[in-house]
Amino acid sequence: MIGIRADANGVIASGHMMRCITIARALVEFDESVTFFMADEESNRLFCANTAEDHFDAVVLNSDYQDMEGELEKLKHEIKRREISVLLVDSYAVTYNYFDSLREECRLIYLDDLFKESYPVDAVINYSGYSKNMGYEDGYKLMSGHDNKPTRLYLGLKYAPLRKQYYDTIIDSDIERSFEGKEGLHILVSTGGADVCDMLSPLLEMAISVKWPVQTIWHIVIGGLTSGYDKVAEVAKNHDNVVIHRAVSNMAYLMKKCDLAVMSAGTMLTECAACGLPTVFYQVADNQKYNVKYWGSVDGMSFAGDVSANAPGKTAIIATIKNNIATYLENVESLALKSEKLKMITDGRGALEIAKVLVGEK
Repeated sequence: MIGIRADANGVIASGHMMRCITIARALVEFDESVTFFMADEESNRLFCANTAEDHFDAVVLNSDYQDMEGELEKLKHEIKRREISVLLVDSYAVTYNYFDSLREECRLIYLDDLFKESYPVDAVINYSGYSKNMGYEDGYKLMSGHDNKPTRLYLGLKYAPLRKQYYDTIIDSDIERSFEGKEGLHILVSTGGADVCDMLSPLLEMAISVKWPVQTIWHIVIGGLTSGYDKVAEVAKNHDNVVIHRAVSNMAYLMKKCDLAVMSAGTMLTECAACGLPTVFYQVADNQKYNVKYWGSVDGMSFAGDVSANAPGKTAIIATIKNNIATYLENVESLALKSEKLKMITDGRGALEIAKVLVGEK
């Protein structure tokens, strides 16, 4: 049995839990059973809402997600009772003592983003593009985990845990229909689930007001927490080249159908790369700065600027996005080459690679 320790709530959002669910689904392909461990009922509600068709066990530890040492005794008991052989931990609230106490029980794998310190674990996974420059090799020279062997490092976008749709194309008939009879260059726009920096309206205005070098069709993704749908719908009603997509479950297929994208920075940049989709992107949070630096150096990815709370106004950034799009559209033939280069960065099979680490195949 493989265990996964992750939380989700209104403070830390759902990213940790969602990527762990993706990894769990990959483990099923290896005929492994999975048990999730989480702090509280808030995490459990989100977990259940996203795993209705899965068959994962779940244990609520009734602990404080910010005080993980307080759950150690109950977690140890469950690890023994359920015969957990390896535990994947995905949380920023871990401590050295937390891992040191658990490593007597089973193999420990830490899914890390920040490298705040080194921990006594069997393996560390950091799938960011800049992870190989964060000092892990030096930091973990003296670390070991359950088997007292040196901690192994699995770094880079090869391990990005994307959903199966990103490496195994699943045709979506609704998305297919949205492209029918629309000739031109298809541009995807996504401002994230909540459009936290209110970029949707200015981007839409830019799309319909600029005279582009070629015919363009704009595919606008409205996130579940994004307001202003009625306004976008009104624009789409009056412009044949604007298509609205809501509650998109097969984003990979939409990405693969498009020629260019405008995105907020985050995991979606990795998804765009896996789909070979050249992208103009902007930063919406300070903790994206390293991610932004990496992707800004990649051919086929163009960084337009920072629109987060403490950044300058959006006008200049919208202008930069416009200019970057125009540059791409003036040399449409280059998009195919850039697409192929992006696909070489990651094939989207990172969840399967992490599953191999968990089952001991790597």
